[in-house]
Amino acid sequence: MMIVNQAMKFVVGLLTLLCGVSLASAPPQSSSDPSAVDKQAIVTQAQVDHWLQIWQKRLALDEWKVQVHIVRQIDLNPDTLGHLKWSSENHTADIKVLDPRDYDMPSALIPADIERTVVHELVHLELSVLPRDGSRQVEEQVVNRMTEALLGLDRGDNYAARLAAGTVQPKLRHAMPTGDAARAK
Repeated sequence: MMIVNQAMKFVVGLLTLLCGVSLASAPPQSSSDPSAVDKQAIVTQAQVDHWLQIWQKRLALDEWKVQVHIVRQIDLNPDTLGHLKWSSENHTADIKVLDPRDYDMPSALIPADIERTVVHELVHLELSVLPRDGSRQVEEQVVNRMTEALLGLDRGDNYAARLAAGTVQPKLRHAMPTGDAARAK
């Protein structure tokens, strides 16, 4: 009987130890902001790279080496969804797009908005060859309209343009791009 009790204690101790090890190695189940964890997985770097590849080709920007990065809000100008920086001399450009965790819109709408940001910044890159007249507001309006037209052609009649009344819009805006001296006023 004593051997059975010792064996039972050993088995119970072993199970307790194994459960403790199992729980310790499991990923954390909760976060201080569970929606942030869920939103992070909405758009991957691979998806953003794919959108870049598609739209760069459509806009005939193949001679440019463009990279896109998903970044947190702190890495963008205040109240912006994206940013473009380019060098005409080197034909290189970097696009930053807002991380899904920092969006203030329904999760289902975030992927399309991030793709819109990629297109928006590529349209700025396409226009980088034009001289600036100093009116960034006019340029931004033109870029927004061109972006919506391109996405509308791509998506068809059911596309809900951001410029249309009644569409859900993020509370942020796109930053004006920064380029090299060739684009300066």
